[in-house]
Amino acid sequence: MNNNSIIIDKYLQNEMSVEEKMAFEKRLETDHELKLEFEAQKQIISAIRNAGLKETFAKTINQKIIVKKYIQWGCLFIIAIAGIMLFLFRNNIFNNLEKDKTTLSNKTIHNIPFIKPPMPEADVPFKEYRFVAEKGEIIFHQSGSIIEFPPSALIDDAGKLIKGMVTVQYREFSDPLDFFVSGIPMDYDSAGVKFHFESSGMCEIKAFQNNKAVFVNQQAKPVIHLSGTNNSPLHNLYFLDTVDRNWSFKGKDTIHMVKNVAPNTSSLTQSIIENETLPQKPIMPYKASGDRQAFSIEIEPGSFEELFAYDRLKFEVVDDNTYNSADAEIHWENVKLEHTSTEGIYNVTFTNANRNVTYKVRPVLDEADYDASLKIFKQKIKVYNEALKRRALNEKTFADSIINTNKALEKKWNEENAKNERINELIVSRNKSIRLKQNEEAKKIEMNLSTLDKGFADQVQSIRTSDKNMEIMRSFSINNFGIWNCDHPNFPDKEIPITGTFVDSSNNKLDLPSIAVVYKNFNGICQFPTQMPIRVVPDEQNMIWALTNAGFYYFTYKDFKETGINNLSTAYTFKMRKARHKISSYDDIRALAERL
Repeated sequence: MNNNSIIIDKYLQNEMSVEEKMAFEKRLETDHELKLEFEAQKQIISAIRNAGLKETFAKTINQKIIVKKYIQWGCLFIIAIAGIMLFLFRNNIFNNLEKDKTTLSNKTIHNIPFIKPPMPEADVPFKEYRFVAEKGEIIFHQSGSIIEFPPSALIDDAGKLIKGMVTVQYREFSDPLDFFVSGIPMDYDSAGVKFHFESSGMCEIKAFQNNKAVFVNQQAKPVIHLSGTNNSPLHNLYFLDTVDRNWSFKGKDTIHMVKNVAPNTSSLTQSIIENETLPQKPIMPYKASGDRQAFSIEIEPGSFEELFAYDRLKFEVVDDNTYNSADAEIHWENVKLEHTSTEGIYNVTFTNANRNVTYKVRPVLDEADYDASLKIFKQKIKVYNEALKRRALNEKTFADSIINTNKALEKKWNEENAKNERINELIVSRNKSIRLKQNEEAKKIEMNLSTLDKGFADQVQSIRTSDKNMEIMRSFSINNFGIWNCDHPNFPDKEIPITGTFVDSSNNKLDLPSIAVVYKNFNGICQFPTQMPIRVVPDEQNMIWALTNAGFYYFTYKDFKETGINNLSTAYTFKMRKARHKISSYDDIRALAERL
């Protein structure tokens, strides 16, 4: 509050100098708020003075007079209170009270956890890594993801570089089950419209030294290479702001195809050149030897371009030792001529209903036809050699013209894929140890399968993500520690609200803090307070989950199909199944989901 009341009182009590009084009256003419305060305070003082409460009360001994004065006093008191209220209102006292009320309300809201796992002991656990801060580190997570800490990536709350051993805590959320048990909100508000996040990878990372949080050095930011299988470019990068209680858009991540190889520009050039037209190289004719078996074959036009120019061409058996003279007397129904790997040598195959034979042959000409054919060959080989020279020249010209382009493309490719290649090398060097660890963990899980609830496991396995094959890496640098998400805000337009009542197998109403709905083939989860309608997609596969200290409750895809819920439905009583296996850790609930 300002000190106007003191100045006003000083003016009304005539305690100001002439100069102060003139300055106050001048201000009174222009300051509307001061004028209102002045009038209110003037009325209060005037009312008290006019009542003469002290003197009158002291002199009054008659009870009737006292009663009368009480009435006068009460009236004046009401007038005074009215003036005070006006004064307080003009000084925004009530506005401040409203603000305090709003602040109190906001504090109440912020006292409600923004991230609220339905069962904290079943939350996704962190994995801890330790390294020397000033040296940096490359962390290989069991999922296949890689976190790179450059040297001096960490600072304290005063901005000073951290030195010495630090601890990093890291965990990932890959499927609806992870999203569910973590209690992380998967909704995104944009322009008043609520979307559901469909994730291609989400993680949380923290760093500490001596149990005290440390922070990211903005000049040496850590980089996360998040392993996954979804290479959709529609997914963006978001950071969960736990102060403002919303997801903050952070742009795009970089998608790396881990198994890509650099393009071979020489083979690219070769394939382009080979597509250029080049005449078929002619075959030099040979004279028939006269002492070997030769025969004429009808060649299909265009099938052997190198032979087509020669008239009265015959084919001579290359090795008489393989030839059976009796074959010349047989009626053959089909004759087939084929190239061999040796230039100028062909295979000829004769077939009929009873047998087939194949001979190696070469094209020959009788002496009378040889000279004319040799001239044709010389003309054709000249044309061929000239074409070959032009092609060689074109190759050089083409190579010269693209050499700079090739270098630029190679440089760009190398720049864009340097991280890919590095990741590949790192993955190759560490895959064996990672797989061994995964196998050890899988064996531990298998040992606990005998008591698991098969009905739940059979349903949940359909929403599992496939094993990480490390073909896709979504890479991004981080400027804060916390929860990072590669997500695509989705708005299922076929959703409808359903007022749900949830009961157990004996039709007893369940006290469930929240309800989660899973849509099949949607890598996200939709969560609703029990007092609010849930949203489902009719004619699609929906699963419903709830987790309390009393146990894990679920409603299967098959159960939902049998409800008959359609676009006209408004309410339904869901009879929830309860997992027989007690849930006391993340491994317990994951074992249910992973059971085959």
